[in-house]
Amino acid sequence: MDGSFATSAHITTASATCLFSSRPTSVRSGERIEAVERISSDETRIADPTLALSMLQRRNDFPQAPIVAKIMGFLGSNVFCANGDEWKRHRRMFASNLDERISRTVWTESKVQAQDMFKYIVNHPGNQTLDGLKSVAINVIGQAGFSQKEHWTPGLRARLGAATTGKAAYFETLSLITQMFLEAALLPTKFMKLPIMSRGLQLLGYHMERTPEYVQEVLNEERNATEKAGGSRSNFLSLLLQLSDEDRRSGQSQFSLSDDEISGSLFIFTTAGYETTANTMGYSVSFLAAYPQWQEWIREELQGLSEDPATWKYEEVFPKCRRTLALMLETLRLFPPVLHTTRAVLEPQELIDATGKTHLLMPPMDIYACQLSLHLDRRIWGDDADEFRPSRWIDEAGQLVTPEKGTYLPWSGGPRICPGMKMSQVEFVATMATLFRNGKCEPLPIDGVDSPELLRERLLGLTRDSVSKLALSMRNPDGVQLRWTAV
Repeated sequence: MDGSFATSAHITTASATCLFSSRPTSVRSGERIEAVERISSDETRIADPTLALSMLQRRNDFPQAPIVAKIMGFLGSNVFCANGDEWKRHRRMFASNLDERISRTVWTESKVQAQDMFKYIVNHPGNQTLDGLKSVAINVIGQAGFSQKEHWTPGLRARLGAATTGKAAYFETLSLITQMFLEAALLPTKFMKLPIMSRGLQLLGYHMERTPEYVQEVLNEERNATEKAGGSRSNFLSLLLQLSDEDRRSGQSQFSLSDDEISGSLFIFTTAGYETTANTMGYSVSFLAAYPQWQEWIREELQGLSEDPATWKYEEVFPKCRRTLALMLETLRLFPPVLHTTRAVLEPQELIDATGKTHLLMPPMDIYACQLSLHLDRRIWGDDADEFRPSRWIDEAGQLVTPEKGTYLPWSGGPRICPGMKMSQVEFVATMATLFRNGKCEPLPIDGVDSPELLRERLLGLTRDSVSKLALSMRNPDGVQLRWTAV
């Protein structure tokens, strides 16, 4: 029961420039990159598990690259772009608040959003699915991030930008930023607002100019709501504010975050949590539509659950959904949100590979751990490394397989591993389980083409035509046309 994806993996990314590199990433199925490959005078890429793991574990020797701070820190310093003691402070505040309270909120809200989405798409065949999953993801982030409740509606892009004050305006501003990330990070707002710019860019400029005002309104509103509730609420911002305020009151202000840093943390929580998970769900649904046998494989596991997702308790159901989580892991293997992890070499460093060979790295240099190369390496994953086969993640006892360290890096690795990994898994499983427990999808015939083989190849072609921006995503998501039915 395999999915013969057999493709020049991520064809478009072979000519697409990645966000933090001036060089294109080119990896085709079966193509092997050297363990250490110098690609310019100041850029080196590595595609060896031992070397990648060593680089990621040595956070002080290989700090976050300056360009990352420029692009990812434009709304305030955060855990993603900070280094040294500043990173430790951010990590303490960020990771300690992504606990089981947040996971339960994400679980509950994901089910609610996915149920509403299913009610719509089962009656509206067409290109609504991937945009609908983006609505699910951004609404879940809004609820988990700062208790911004939004009901699922089709047409995410059309509704953004209407709010002008408080939490709703800040939420929509972050949503707009994720849609036009590079423009938001690199263009001055005065340029965005020029009459010659597109309406969308002008709208982004209008809201970004008011972002400091929105942030203060959001912080004041959350502090007031927390005070009225008699304690912290189950959202990321409330927990972040509570811990930071407690540090100030106890005289440990060196550990607390400024309002600007809290804004940066909320920004990275929203953008990283939204874009990556939404796109992963989109790729997964596309694969399941192309290979219906894997839908049945997932549903075999889900048949033991109640037909009503509202009754599914997080603590009981999430650990049981191993196949659904395996679907996520396999999708991320083939389509990691970030094609490579960038670090800086600021002083001479050495990396020693598994054979004992020493590789000397001289500054200034950017070094890339190439996730995609590692994920498609047949020496690691076998001869079917380029095939979609979620069952590779389930062992004979029905338990999830843990890959060797350094071989699988969709959430990066080492001490800077993504702190939102568990949250993304909970959201993915809750959403996919809700959609496929009682539903199935298939490619919609288009332009008179109804052959299953041709429709499958068309759908897979859309996944291959992917480009790396903030995260890897399909160039033409509206081309994914599906028909959903209840089962």
